Amino acid sequence: MRVSIVVLLTALLVLTGCGNLARTPPPEPPALTDDRVRLDWGFRFVRDWQPGQGPERLRPALGDDHLYVAYQDGQVAALDRDTGRVQWRQQYEPWQAGVTLADGRLYLVSKAGDLKTLSAEDGSLLQSSHLNLSTLAAPVVEGDRVALIGRDGSLRLWDLSNESWVWIYDSEQPGLTLHGQAQPLIVGDQVVAGFANGRLAGFSLRTGELRWAQRLSDPRGSTDLQRLVDVDTSPLLVNGRIFAGSFEGRLLGVAADTGEPSWTIDKSVTASLATDGRSLFVADRGGEIVAYDLQTQGERWRQQGYSGRPLTGLTVAGNRLVVTDRRGYIHVLDSANGDTIGRLDFSGSRHFTVPAVADGERFYAQSMEGMIISGRERPGRE
Repeated sequence: MRVSIVVLLTALLVLTGCGNLARTPPPEPPALTDDRVRLDWGFRFVRDWQPGQGPERLRPALGDDHLYVAYQDGQVAALDRDTGRVQWRQQYEPWQAGVTLADGRLYLVSKAGDLKTLSAEDGSLLQSSHLNLSTLAAPVVEGDRVALIGRDGSLRLWDLSNESWVWIYDSEQPGLTLHGQAQPLIVGDQVVAGFANGRLAGFSLRTGELRWAQRLSDPRGSTDLQRLVDVDTSPLLVNGRIFAGSFEGRLLGVAADTGEPSWTIDKSVTASLATDGRSLFVADRGGEIVAYDLQTQGERWRQQGYSGRPLTGLTVAGNRLVVTDRRGYIHVLDSANGDTIGRLDFSGSRHFTVPAVADGERFYAQSMEGMIISGRERPGRE
C-alpha cells in the first residue's frame, strides 16, 4: 500500500529542503564581485497567485522565433523571444504536463488526462485524445508516436493517428517516490526511460519489448523513505551515449544502442543533467555542482558554493551554465571553470521548480507563480 500524499510531501520537504514550509533556510549563495547578468524582459501569466496553487512544473519550449509557455490554469501563449510580447494567447482546461514542440505543433497533457495537440501558429486546438493518465513529465513526440511516463510508474506509447495505446510497460513502483518530471527519450528505434525502482531501461519503439536494463540504485534501509531510489533525471543523449542519474545511487553512462555501461560515478542526483558536448554538468542532492569530462570521466571543476541550496535544474547557455533554484534565484556560472559570473535574484516572490531553456547565450526560466524570465550576460563581457 502506497503512502499518503501528506506523508510524501513531508518527506520531500525533508529531503530537498524546498517549499515554503522548510524549517531550516539554506545558506546564502556565494557573493558576487561583478554581476555580469542582466534581465531582458519578464512576462506574468497571473497577478493574484496564492500559495497552494502549485507546484508549477510546466517548462517552456523554444521555437525559431517564439517561446511557447503554459500555466497550470489552462493558459498557453506564444511570446516573441526578443521582446516577450504576446503573439497569441489561448485558454484551455488546466494543464499538468508540457510544453512539447514538434513539427509545428504543441503537445500538452491536461489535468483531466487529455493529450492536447495545438497549432504553434495560433494556439488553436488540432486534436484532443483522452489518455486517462496522470503525468508530470512532458510528452516526447516522434512522428505520430508519443511517449509518456505516468505517475503510476508506467511507460506508454500513444498512436496519434488512430488514438490508441501501441503498448504499455508497467514497472514495479516503490511505496514512496519523488514523483518528478523526468521525460523518456526516443533514440532511433527505441524508447529509454528511468523508473522509480532505480532502473534505466531501453524498449523497442515498435513493440515495447525490453531490450536492456541497468540498475542505477539499490534500495537500502528498512523504511520507504530510506529506500528511495528514483531515477528522477531525464535521460540525456550525448555522442552516442545516454546519461542518467538517480537519487541515492549513481550517475551512469551507457551505450545508446545496447545499454552497455561505459562509466559510472557514485552520486545522488535529483536535478537535471546538462552538457556542452565536452563536459557533463551535474548537481547532486546536496547542491554541489560538478563538471565531468565526457571522455575521461575526470572532474574538470567542482563548485561547492551552492551546497545546501535546493537546486532544480542545469541548462547550458552558450559558454555559461544556468542554474535555477527553488528559492527564487537564477545563478549563471562560467562553464569552463565553475565561477559564478552573475545572478538574477527573485527571492521572496518567485520559486523556480524546473530547469531553464536556452538559445545561444539567452536563457528563459519559468517560475512556479507563472512568471517568465528572459536573461543573458551583459554585452561587452568575455
